[in-house]
Amino acid sequence: MTTSTNPKIIGQIVDTIKTHHYFPDELTQKAHYEYSQLVETLKSLKDEAQKIQHSNNDMRFINHKIGLDNFRVMASTFKGFQVTIKNQDVTISLKNPKFKSQPTKEKQDEKFVPHTHNPIIKIEYRASFLARVGHFSAIDYMQDFISKYILEDYTTKIAEIHLATDVQGYNFTSLDYYRFQTMKRTNQEHIQEDTNPSMFYAGRVCTGFSFGKGDEMLRIYNKSIEIQKNPEKRFIEPLVWEQCKDYKKHEVVWRIEVQYRREKLKTIYVDKQGLLDGFENVINAIPELWGRGLEIVTHKNMSFEHCMQMSSSFAHKEDDEQYITYMTLEGAETVKASSITKRYQRADISKLWNALKEWKSYIPKETNIYKAPKTSAFQWVSNSIKGLMSTLLRHSGELSPRAMSDAFVRTDEELFQDKGLTLVDNAYDRTIDYLANLKKHQEINGVLHPVDKILHLNIDSYVQGIVLNLYDDNRYSFERGQKLLKSFERVTT
Repeated sequence: MTTSTNPKIIGQIVDTIKTHHYFPDELTQKAHYEYSQLVETLKSLKDEAQKIQHSNNDMRFINHKIGLDNFRVMASTFKGFQVTIKNQDVTISLKNPKFKSQPTKEKQDEKFVPHTHNPIIKIEYRASFLARVGHFSAIDYMQDFISKYILEDYTTKIAEIHLATDVQGYNFTSLDYYRFQTMKRTNQEHIQEDTNPSMFYAGRVCTGFSFGKGDEMLRIYNKSIEIQKNPEKRFIEPLVWEQCKDYKKHEVVWRIEVQYRREKLKTIYVDKQGLLDGFENVINAIPELWGRGLEIVTHKNMSFEHCMQMSSSFAHKEDDEQYITYMTLEGAETVKASSITKRYQRADISKLWNALKEWKSYIPKETNIYKAPKTSAFQWVSNSIKGLMSTLLRHSGELSPRAMSDAFVRTDEELFQDKGLTLVDNAYDRTIDYLANLKKHQEINGVLHPVDKILHLNIDSYVQGIVLNLYDDNRYSFERGQKLLKSFERVTT
């Protein structure tokens, strides 16, 4: 089959959503008690399920009803959680963290701060559920379900989300690997061994590509082959594809899918939504997340000849210059690597990628990356002191005042030699940078990070004191003063 040049979109869906749910900042004893009782009940059912003997772990379960929904309480669960329940729509995992004061019926109206930053509930939505009712309705249903039957008040975060577009009219081949220009370092071609006995050679069929990994990645794969292997995934055909007038039943379908996890999401900034840390921010920025995926991996309009050359090429270095050698009909040809880069830069974006640029008729806005500064806490100080003491003891064999003093003096000397700053200078400089980042974060996202009032009051005197004492210890340096003053300007401007 030849590669068509008339790609058609036959469906766009949110294919995967995984959410984490956390205790609120303040929790009533009543809510904690009811949640704890539910988890303990489910754990008892889990114990019963573990007594079931079956080679297939998915068949070891006890049926249980919560509200109007039927679930299977599974014999096994995910790491970090105590119990898992499943039905045809979702998988829910729960855990009940232990606190010093356990909930009782007598203290129902009292409130306490949970002091846990880990999720207590994890929900994975089935792709069939999302396709059947839409991701908005699916999320609304589960949010309401949790409030009514599991935990009345909670905070939700998106742990993982996959956005998928299915296309016909373009068939990827191994040569398409060389049509991609990507900022990702981890790229892979996926192949399938051809087991057709009527073939006279051991062929290998390209089934897709992947770019990036884990927190942010783009996958392209042959959805028709996946359905042949896993018939239970055929739901997409009646629920989505057949609703599109351009769908051709006997033509191959390819899927382009972008994946994000929370570690990446909370660093992505969209002008309208702010940082995609909050649950609603992510859901409302789905078009922007889709658009970002197509920007970090771009399919270019590269010729067949160019792709063939690249498939037979190898890179090498001569006189500190990078070269690429590839085969042509006339023989081997060597060019500078920069000339290959320019080919990609000059090439137009393919017709396929232009067809994909919208998400359900919405043109995505630009995204940026911004890592929010970590809020300081005494626990960081405590951990640093513990690490210092144990490391110093292993190094010097003692914890005497002299050993500690020598360590600080040596560190001060090494730092000044490396950066031209004293140990105290460096502490103040990094603190000023931290405050400047907090200020920037607040301006673009509207989230205020709590900072010690004494730090705010004294920051002027910190900088002034350092600058006035530039001559101490014969360590005068114009650059030293300039570094510190530049940091101070970032806070005050």
